[in-house]
Amino acid sequence: MGLSFSQIKLVIFIIAVATIFTSCKACNSDPSITKICFQGRPCGVTNDGTVVLADQFKDYKLYNTGVCTFGIIQCDDAGKEVCVGFVSPSDEVCDGQDNDCNGEIDELFDSDGDGYTTCNNDCDDRRVGVNPVAEEVCDGIDNDCNGQIDEAIAPLSCWNGDPNAVTDETTPCEKGQQFCINGQWSPCHNQALPQTETCNMIDDDCDGILDNLPYTHCGPSRAVGICEYGKVICDGGESKCVDAIYPNAEVCNGADDDCDGAVDEGLIRRCSSACGGGVEECNAGQWVSCDAVQPEPEICDTLDNDCDGMVDEGCSCVIGDVRVCTGTILDPVTNQPVNCGVGIEMCDQYGAWGPCYFYNTTPEMCNNWDDDCDGQVDGMTQACGNQATAGIGECRVGTSTCTAGQWTMCDGAVSPQTEICDHLDNDCDGDIDEDLNPHNKVDMVFAIDTSGSMCPFITALAQGINQYVAQFQNTEHRFALVAYPGEYPHNSNAPYELRTNPSLVDVGTFRATLLSMGCTGGGSEPSWDVMYALASPSDPVGIGWRADAYPYIILITDEGAQTWSTLNEAAVQAQTINCQVGDCSPGDMYEAYVITNQSYYQMWNDVVNNEMDRLINIYPPDPTRYTDLLRNIFQNICI
Repeated sequence: MGLSFSQIKLVIFIIAVATIFTSCKACNSDPSITKICFQGRPCGVTNDGTVVLADQFKDYKLYNTGVCTFGIIQCDDAGKEVCVGFVSPSDEVCDGQDNDCNGEIDELFDSDGDGYTTCNNDCDDRRVGVNPVAEEVCDGIDNDCNGQIDEAIAPLSCWNGDPNAVTDETTPCEKGQQFCINGQWSPCHNQALPQTETCNMIDDDCDGILDNLPYTHCGPSRAVGICEYGKVICDGGESKCVDAIYPNAEVCNGADDDCDGAVDEGLIRRCSSACGGGVEECNAGQWVSCDAVQPEPEICDTLDNDCDGMVDEGCSCVIGDVRVCTGTILDPVTNQPVNCGVGIEMCDQYGAWGPCYFYNTTPEMCNNWDDDCDGQVDGMTQACGNQATAGIGECRVGTSTCTAGQWTMCDGAVSPQTEICDHLDNDCDGDIDEDLNPHNKVDMVFAIDTSGSMCPFITALAQGINQYVAQFQNTEHRFALVAYPGEYPHNSNAPYELRTNPSLVDVGTFRATLLSMGCTGGGSEPSWDVMYALASPSDPVGIGWRADAYPYIILITDEGAQTWSTLNEAAVQAQTINCQVGDCSPGDMYEAYVITNQSYYQMWNDVVNNEMDRLINIYPPDPTRYTDLLRNIFQNICI
């Protein structure tokens, strides 16, 4: 900064004093230079470079402003007086100083006139509100020139609802917020606006009054007839309709109960008289016009005219009716009894049947009447029985005779029966003994325990078997008898012994061998070994199974299953369920049966493939019982 005017005057005063007390000396001895004595005095420099004392300077006042200042006259090395420190006005530059000394600083660099220039951090000198101390506002501009736009602008409270709404904690209403986004204030967010007032103990419309519902009528859809509107009130947060009268079902009372604008409309109900039911309607609150049939005097017309529950009481018939009659039939000419054929009679005017007059003859029927007027009553015959099978097999028709109006029992008729083994066509289908003999040839092997414990059974068994097989005389069935264990004196050490010789024999030989069978000894009876050997395809017993005959094995013992080897039930089963001898097909099992004590059945279950009808109780020992058991076993073998 330059010296102030008072400072300049002080300097001049000091110089003047110094001049008085100091002799003026030239700056040098050059005679061409005027000797002056201005050293140390304020000075300026003109445009042509002339040094001038400050008080003689043209723009003296200018140098009290800005950077402009007077210099001090000094001698330079050449002995010439120069003005040192003089600063004259210059073009204004943006440096925070008054370069042109016009009293304004950087006046050409503050276009918006906000006191800040581009050289002192005004980032947009075109906008008055943009400078380093400006407040940041939401306009998408860096107002405070810190390099950030719209930073840290607090959201504005906003409200789009009724300006008179209550938004404090007593209501659900709440003001929202607007946020500065990309230089724009956003819509109002998160405000809770007033809602329609409802009955809920909440000031929904935020008017400061709780549950002040507007008047609303309620109740029926319209106030017609007995119906009246009610009004909605709010009671403790619960909306209630009071004073309303609603429609009811229409009843016969002269009022519009269902509120449809009509009185007693469409009301009907059942009514009755002695003759039955009808319907009546409601009119002005009264039931009228019952259409039930009313009683009338009775006439003979098949109707209950007087509605007393009886039809044509006192009448025998309906006037004009005609019917066929029998019994006492009169000749219509002579009026004499005919007593045959059929007649007709007519209902007269009094509701009574008139005389029965002869009408015609008819074919004789079984009715105890001479229908054809031949002088004979009934006596005809007819075929009876099953006509469809008559003449087929054993079936025949029979004869039934009509006597006194009744057919006698059918005499001589033969109807289809279950087919049995008798060389006859019992079921009248044209085939004889069909489906009774799946095995035309059978090899029956009886394996009998002949140990001492069997003595109570041997005789009864021999008699029962003997009686059964006697029917197979002159057939192709063959039999074998195996005793076990082997008997003395034959082979008491063998597990079994084939008694029939040769192995398979006819009925006569088998019966003779059977009757010679006895019982003796004790010990173990190898029943499993016997069944295993008989079912073995290698035939170790020597039965000699025939290729075209089906094998049957009947094993009889009073004791549990035993073995002289290491056999078990599973091993025996493996043989019996896979028949590989005789007429067996692949997958067939032996027709194997075991007659034993019932308490030992579980030892033979698997051997007979769990077919329990193949296990038969040996008790009690009775010949007839054994015969029946065998017939049951061999029921499919028809001789």
